[in-house]
Amino acid sequence: MKRNRKLVVVQNAYVLILLSVVLALTSSSQTTSLRGYILDGETGQPIDHVTVVLFETGQRKHTDMQGAFLFESLPSGQYRVLVHHIAYADAERIVTVAGQRESLILHLRPSIHHSGEVVTLGARTVSSFSNSPFPLDATLTEALNKQCLVTVSDALKGIPGLSLVRDGIWGTALSVRGMSRSNIVALVDNARIETANDIAGGLSLINIRDIARVETMKSPGSVLHGSGALGGVVHLMTKRPYFSGQPKTTIEMSSSMTSVDGGTSQYLAFENAAERYAMRLSGGYRKAGNTMTPEGSLANSQYHDFSLSGMLSLKTIDEQSLLLSYQRTQAEDAGIPGGAPIASSATARYTLARRERLGLEYTVPNVIPQVPVLTVRVSRQSIDRNVEIIQNPMITVTPHAVNVATSVQVESQILLNGSDCLTAGIDLWQRQLDSRREKVDNTRNQIIGERPVPSSRYSSAGWYAQNEWHSSSRKVVLTAGARYDLVRVKNDRAMNPEYVVSSGTLQAAPSDQRLLWKESTVYDASWSMNTGTRCVLSPLLDVSMLIATAFRSPSLEERYQFIDLGNVVRIGDPNLQPERSLCINVGSHLHSERINIRADVFVNYLTDLITETPGTYEGREAYLKKNIGRALLHGFEISGECPLMRSLVVKSSISYVRGQDTRTKTDLPQIPPLNGQLGINGHCESLGTMGITCSFASAQSKLAAGEHRTPGYVVIDVDVASVPVIIGNVSLTAKSGVQNLFNRLYRNHLSTLRGIVKSEPGRNMFFSLTVSL
Repeated sequence: MKRNRKLVVVQNAYVLILLSVVLALTSSSQTTSLRGYILDGETGQPIDHVTVVLFETGQRKHTDMQGAFLFESLPSGQYRVLVHHIAYADAERIVTVAGQRESLILHLRPSIHHSGEVVTLGARTVSSFSNSPFPLDATLTEALNKQCLVTVSDALKGIPGLSLVRDGIWGTALSVRGMSRSNIVALVDNARIETANDIAGGLSLINIRDIARVETMKSPGSVLHGSGALGGVVHLMTKRPYFSGQPKTTIEMSSSMTSVDGGTSQYLAFENAAERYAMRLSGGYRKAGNTMTPEGSLANSQYHDFSLSGMLSLKTIDEQSLLLSYQRTQAEDAGIPGGAPIASSATARYTLARRERLGLEYTVPNVIPQVPVLTVRVSRQSIDRNVEIIQNPMITVTPHAVNVATSVQVESQILLNGSDCLTAGIDLWQRQLDSRREKVDNTRNQIIGERPVPSSRYSSAGWYAQNEWHSSSRKVVLTAGARYDLVRVKNDRAMNPEYVVSSGTLQAAPSDQRLLWKESTVYDASWSMNTGTRCVLSPLLDVSMLIATAFRSPSLEERYQFIDLGNVVRIGDPNLQPERSLCINVGSHLHSERINIRADVFVNYLTDLITETPGTYEGREAYLKKNIGRALLHGFEISGECPLMRSLVVKSSISYVRGQDTRTKTDLPQIPPLNGQLGINGHCESLGTMGITCSFASAQSKLAAGEHRTPGYVVIDVDVASVPVIIGNVSLTAKSGVQNLFNRLYRNHLSTLRGIVKSEPGRNMFFSLTVSL
């Protein structure tokens, strides 16, 4: 207890010191500004809504209608400017600012074939894909909204190395290189999404229309995000308002329809910005019935949800800014047709699934010339889940849980010299869980109250630093990062049953009550490291290597779980040891005006991997949490683009992963088969875009106990989008298409083991209309 109090005091003192520094520092050093214009390389016309990023500071600007952007209060020095727009090839320029005001003019080449200069923040440092040794991907809002999809997981399943894990139509998750749920850190705006690992639908509680980009890192190189990132990181970044030199107001409205479930969706967003403030308000509503499959209707797959989001950004002192944000997404009557813990004969649904987040972010650019940016983030996020499971007409089980995650992050960029950029900070977060379950037995006129997991808290304090070094020729990039974590897990005592209500009479201590979990406190301490390099071998070829070690302290559910939903019992183990990973990733990138190919080969060696093993509990069939010793995941990913002409490009990808328990020489569960995509995307300036995508997967015969062989399949999707049609001050954009064009019957191997979701959605025709003012 003394150790814990001392740790809290040190942490609070550190945060207060840094906050004091933020408030005390002023821009006393000599500063200048950088103004620029982004123009079409063929017509010379200005391009608006171009993203411009300063590599050294991470500052972002968007060009206005004149193609202009402005960075103010910059210390004199050299800066790397990265530029991105969906309809143009990305660009990069190194500029030196020394006078009172520097100017820059950049001409972009129209193209749908991108060079890889998309800026990423996934590795904590501001970098670009072409310079980072990490296996990264970024999915921008244009791709997320290309089709009418239900969840973020649906939109990301086409990324090489990522696979959809289906617990139903609304409830989905992701697998990254064969690892999912507890082995992946999911974040929204730098705040961890902390909830149960089984059938939680955490990624379903974000409106896709509110997302600006999703960055994924497919490696334990993401250890700078803390415990749990053995498989990687999925970071969802929502749209935020940006300051404008001239007052402006924009309104976006969209409506869509889908045929496969009779679904409708509406969305409205409002933005207002000026030089010293910017705000954004948005909301969405969706409703869908049961999904049709080639075998017929998938019972209990309906959903109904809505979302609200608000952001307010204010300039305070000079270029310092404060961002306040609020997000709420709520689903009601969302069916759960899958889910391994639930008996196959039962009917389950969410009567409530809600995520609510409050966030504060304060950014101080140019603290001193050597510290270009300092950021403080505070967040509180609550995820509530109420489930109704009708086991039979006389017995109903109603699990419900409240997960509250609070976090504080203090992070700074430090320029050690002209070639080094160091990112350092602290990351404090805590998850509190209140989990309850009632079993209503009408045959006995009785209600039994239980706790699936005792009231518990998972607290983590991490210190991290990562340095990125560039050679003078920028042909060699070296990165090295490390993190040290202190984890404290505390649980209250739990009795089973907790109470019984018989014929309306409460029994607080029933005769058959027994101790399920003792009150306890557990500490974990561990370090994580990564080091990587990317080398330019020729103007057409560069190679990379990343070596990383990571750890994951067992979750609250894995330690204390007691799940009894009418199927087999699932039991946790408080004595589980942390998982550890050692991963090597070797990559190459071949790029020219005519071709762009990326390839990665990886080996991920894990010790003390936590999994479920068959056994018994109180004479009943059960799955028990255990450390299985050693496991090996290895595979590859290849993706490529080849423009057939200026407005037509062919894209393809393929990925493979194999997972084995090296102790027993058996296959690991929930490993996706060989899969990939082949697509053609075209663009016509006067009409719009069109895409044809062929997704495929081979049969999966490398099976763990309880799994069944899944046949291979090929599915074709078609989508078209019009160019914006301008009518006065109104812009209209229409999108339509067909998913599963030939109504192919197939099954996703990563559907839950419950066996209910035996077929993916059938042919789905969709249409959406977006109106912008």
